[in-house]
Amino acid sequence: MSVLRSLLTAGVLASGLFWSLCGITATPAPQELDKQWTVTLQRSPDAACLDCHKPKREGMHGKHASALNPNNKLPVTCTHCHGQPALKHREGVKDVMRFNDPMFTVEQQNSVCMSCHLPEKLQKAFWPHDVHVAKVACASCHALHPQQDKMQTLNDKGRIKICVDCHSDRRTNPHFNPASVPLFKEQP
Repeated sequence: MSVLRSLLTAGVLASGLFWSLCGITATPAPQELDKQWTVTLQRSPDAACLDCHKPKREGMHGKHASALNPNNKLPVTCTHCHGQPALKHREGVKDVMRFNDPMFTVEQQNSVCMSCHLPEKLQKAFWPHDVHVAKVACASCHALHPQQDKMQTLNDKGRIKICVDCHSDRRTNPHFNPASVPLFKEQP
């Protein structure tokens, strides 16, 4: 009886080992899983946005339209900067980031920009970035969707004029809100 029990136990262990080895060899390696289960988008992530916000009419183009997100190397989409709209978005619910809107703080607005634009690089590009990053919304100086951001085409004299105009407005306007500074005035 004990010999029969030993054979039965050995058989159960052997079949268990056999089935576990089959399971191990049948399981794909992690790198194979990544290749096997890659999800590809079936439509543009911006398609729903572009149904209402027409690029030709509203000028949504420029650097951000062709930029790559440095974090995942994929094209930047509307939702990267503005967030996911809710179902009631089309009914006027303010559920996405609106730049230069006093509803959003400077920190909230600039945190979106800083998710791609590194402060160290911005400071090296032009020193006021370092001084203003926590005090004034990026969109106060930079237009986000035009063909060409006018700030980047200005010479030093034009940039200084913008600084003087904004600081003058700040001193004379008791309701100055750094989260909603209007885009700079047109240069003659």
